[in-house]
Amino acid sequence: MAHSWEVSKDGMEFIFHLNHANWHDGEPVTADDIIFSLDRMAEEGVTRGRVTAIRDFYAPGTGEPIDKHTVRMPLKAKSSTALGWLAVDYFKMYPKHIVENRSQDELNCCYENNVGSGAWKFKDWKKGDSWEFERNDDYFKDPMPFFDGKKVYVIEDAARRLASLTTQQVMGWLVMGGTTLKDMMQVQRDSGGVMRAYKSGPGGMRGFWMHINKPPFDDVRVRRAVYLATDRQGVMAISYDGEGFPGNYFPVGYAHTEEEILQMPGWRQPKDEDIARAKELMAEAGYPDGFEATFNVDQAKASRTEAELVAAQLKDALNIDIELQVHDRASMYQGMRDGTHNFSNVGTGLYFKEPAAVIAQFFTMDVLRNPENWENPRMTELVKAQAIEMDPDKRIAQYREMEEILSGVHPDYPEEAAHYIQLFWLGRAGMLDHHIQNFLPPYHPHCIWTYEHVWWDEDAQNPGPDALPVSG
Repeated sequence: MAHSWEVSKDGMEFIFHLNHANWHDGEPVTADDIIFSLDRMAEEGVTRGRVTAIRDFYAPGTGEPIDKHTVRMPLKAKSSTALGWLAVDYFKMYPKHIVENRSQDELNCCYENNVGSGAWKFKDWKKGDSWEFERNDDYFKDPMPFFDGKKVYVIEDAARRLASLTTQQVMGWLVMGGTTLKDMMQVQRDSGGVMRAYKSGPGGMRGFWMHINKPPFDDVRVRRAVYLATDRQGVMAISYDGEGFPGNYFPVGYAHTEEEILQMPGWRQPKDEDIARAKELMAEAGYPDGFEATFNVDQAKASRTEAELVAAQLKDALNIDIELQVHDRASMYQGMRDGTHNFSNVGTGLYFKEPAAVIAQFFTMDVLRNPENWENPRMTELVKAQAIEMDPDKRIAQYREMEEILSGVHPDYPEEAAHYIQLFWLGRAGMLDHHIQNFLPPYHPHCIWTYEHVWWDEDAQNPGPDALPVSG
């Protein structure tokens, strides 16, 4: 939305200069819309999901319009990540004249209850089948976009998805996730190189939640027992064809090295010592013979596989008898939010390569992925401190200490256990027809939803079926 911006000398204020743009209903985008949107995301006591990081650096009601196309955004404190957050695709700017009169339920239910200002105008939605966009001829970044429209198909069956790519019934795999590089390379070979494989670094997170709103996971000893008994390498070897990366809560190599992580309880091999301690903790908590539990499982193949593996491990090690209940994504999220089960799982990932992107999702209050507001006093201090720390070395030290707390090896919080267990990190794999140009694989698909910058080159050279994947 902004064509340029300035940062004050003291780092406490941003000035954004807006493009002259229109909403899809023809109304102009103004500074009032931007301030309304910032205030809405920063509103306290409201679950906003992925945008709540804004509360670390912006207070609602403090922004102001300098004129119709200039926004003054003061900060609570200096922030090394504020601009990065504001560039994340989920930080949407909304039209005040529409959204201020809509409830969240009205916005969630029906696409016609809102409009955007982006490259694509919503055209049609067929539940469970497809959604379609047409080119926004009034887009402020003319001549983009370079296509007349785009249509996204919902293909739940994995084999059908691969077949549709191989036969060029579709031109690509939208989200660059939920599949393996092995599969994408096979499609590239089977299509004679017409379809081109893409890959990116480890920005995907695989893990599961323990709901702490009721027994048995309201007891930290039980959570710690599960943390210790889970064989992450065993899950990683099978899920996603073994393409995962060992890594704990923060991006691989950022807080602790892989070598350090693999020596920590929960990760170290063999598992004998950890399982023995897990059994002691279960007995101390009053569950020497295990217990029954339910697992709220996302319907995606990887989530089902990981839930099955974890359930088998915990049954074998701790006699926890887990009933897997598979749900569509929307129902799974509702169950996670409401804490209807003992466990939940779904994949997620980073918006940009920063531990702050993990903290905002999992370890702040009133967010979807911290549904029962787990907290630790030192963790809370560190979360606040990292939000305003500008020195990179000090930030790394803060993240190392946080990961020690979460891993249960901090000297002041031995055997701590949070609500979430990280299994492994995952690189992303995707695919596009080789005629589509100007696509660079992102660190995570949250960065690429618009596709405004790509075009079709009929004369593009086929790189061949055995070409290396395009790397991001």
